[in-house]
Parts: sequence; structure tokens; C-alpha cells
Amino acid sequence: MVEQLSNLSRLAIDLEWITTNPAQGVEKLKGGSYEAWPETKLLAYEDYCQERELTIERAIYELCIGTGQRIGDVVAMEWAHFESGYMHVVQEKTGAWLSIFCPHRLQRYLEQLPRSGRHILAKNLTEHIGKRRAQRLVAEVRKKIGAEDFVIHGWRYTAAKELAEAGCSDTEIQSVTGHKSLEMVKKYRQQARQKQLSKTAQLRRNRTKTE
Repeated sequence: MVEQLSNLSRLAIDLEWITTNPAQGVEKLKGGSYEAWPETKLLAYEDYCQERELTIERAIYELCIGTGQRIGDVVAMEWAHFESGYMHVVQEKTGAWLSIFCPHRLQRYLEQLPRSGRHILAKNLTEHIGKRRAQRLVAEVRKKIGAEDFVIHGWRYTAAKELAEAGCSDTEIQSVTGHKSLEMVKKYRQQARQKQLSKTAQLRRNRTKTE
């Protein structure tokens, strides 16, 4: 909101409607990191849901990480959208139509998940749970496992990070996440390359020391 108000204010200054930007210098609220979740927190989330049989919370998690989609698109997914290993999605933000091949883990999870309505995350027979409810449910688990610094949107980046670490190209990652810009995709590919190169370098260092 601050960013958009600042953009509008700059336009108003150009049009000579106002003389100063009232949004300039306003600090943005901190709501958690959009970074990928660390492996320890992912495992802690899985264990917490499994121990307490939190089906909806776990299903949100598996769908977000498995498809790399935003929470608004995840809650709207229907069983009819899951076909021959693909999840068909029309992204709410971009309007793009994607057919995302689901990893085997997600396919196996969905095959054993009980069906209680038209939607995978069903509120009743015909409606899905709301985005806000999904966020609240996940927030409760985050609080219990000490993951309040990591937000639900971070699972989208977790998916991109795992794809990058698997050696996927920018285009391949983009075909899953649906990012319009390649900048975020490149960020995770570069991070994955740096991580792998550091391992290669240190192993070479170890061999040199041994020799």
C-alpha cells in the first residue's frame, strides 16, 4: 500500500496537483519473510500436522509446495482440476492458464486424501475454504513450531528453490510457478548454483588437504 501510494503521489506531483509525497519515508510493516522455508521448519510443520491429524493444514502445505502456486489459487483447486497427474490452474493474479505436472509425492498424497466436496480444500459440497481461513490455520501451526518469521507465501519460493536445486532451467521453473518475470526465478537458480559450487569447492579443498 505504501509503495502504491508513493507511486500515485509522484504522479500527482508531476501533474502539479500536490507538491510533496506524503508516503515518502513511511516504514513498511514487517509481516514475515517471503524467503523459502528452511528444511527444519518444513519437517517441523509436517510432523506437527501428522501428530495432530490436521488434514486441512497438511493439505494446504502439500498443494502449495507441490504446485508452487499462491494460496488464493490453491484454495480454489477442484478435484476435477487434478487429471492424469496434472493440476490445471487459472492464476487469479495473472489470469494465466497453467497445467502443472504434480510431483509424485503430491500425487500420492491426493490419491489417499478423503473427498468431502467439489474442491480439494472443501468448506462444504460446493464451496472451498476462504483464503483468510487457510492463512489463519497455517498461522496457528507456524506459531506452535516457532516458524512465525516464515509466511505461507514462502512455500511458493520453496517450490522454486527445490526446482532450482534439482538443476531446472529458468524456463522450466517458470512453467511450474507461473512467474511472469524471470527475476525471481533467476534469484533461486543463482542461489542453488552458489550452494552447489560451494560444495564442489570445499570437497576439492578436502581432497587437496588429504593428498
